[in-house]
Amino acid sequence: MKRRSIKQIVYNTMYLQDTLPGKAFNLLLIVSIVMSVFVVLAYSIPSVAAEYWYAVNYLEFFFTVLFTIEYLLRAWCSPSSKSYMFSTFGVIDLLSIAPTWITIIFPLFPSLALLRLFRVLRILRLVKLLQYLNDTHLMMQILLNSRRRIAVLSLWIMVLVVIFGTLMYVIEGQENGFTSIPISIYWAIVTLTTVGYGHITPQTVLGKAVASLIMLIGYSMIVVLAGVISQEFSDVKKKLQGMTCSSCGTSDHAHDAVYCKRCGARL
Repeated sequence: MKRRSIKQIVYNTMYLQDTLPGKAFNLLLIVSIVMSVFVVLAYSIPSVAAEYWYAVNYLEFFFTVLFTIEYLLRAWCSPSSKSYMFSTFGVIDLLSIAPTWITIIFPLFPSLALLRLFRVLRILRLVKLLQYLNDTHLMMQILLNSRRRIAVLSLWIMVLVVIFGTLMYVIEGQENGFTSIPISIYWAIVTLTTVGYGHITPQTVLGKAVASLIMLIGYSMIVVLAGVISQEFSDVKKKLQGMTCSSCGTSDHAHDAVYCKRCGARL
């Protein structure tokens, strides 16, 4: 009975964000995640890593132990440990602590490129921050509702870059840097998205005219995508505002509200 009560306390602290212990735990965890990412960034700077080698490594080990304890506690107090471990955030938690333990368990192979790649995965801890942002669910719902229109727009973009890439390959030719159709398609992508790295530029008048058209279409695509997201956001907001409490008639609840903010009745 005592073990079960401790398990429930740990669960409420780690999973329930509307309680005082839960808010304090989330705040502490967010601060730890941000600080650990700064440690990863510092480790990638050769001068900092060389001068503060001991401090950086000790801090990294400290945060790894901290997040390992968190991972084990979440798996222990979760109603289904297997569901947590194979969930998105469970996998991210595991990937964020695995690199350090791999380098500790296999100290004879510190220079392997694979291990260096694993160490970069520690920055995935930033993804954990998303679950503590209240508007994450709302944005995910908006993107989910807009998935068909976004898919159609993405399909149009793919068709356009293939067409314009092939066209520029014919117009400019290999002597102007458009050495193949895939290279030309890559140029069309960076031009349509208005990025433009500048390593390949059209030289002919017709090529410049086509490039100008691609850039204008790119800006139009951004406007269309913004319009799709804005419209869906407006629809979701109206739907949420229309969620009226049947007991007291109060509306305009938060998007993740379960109970009425006035009378406490279930919505």
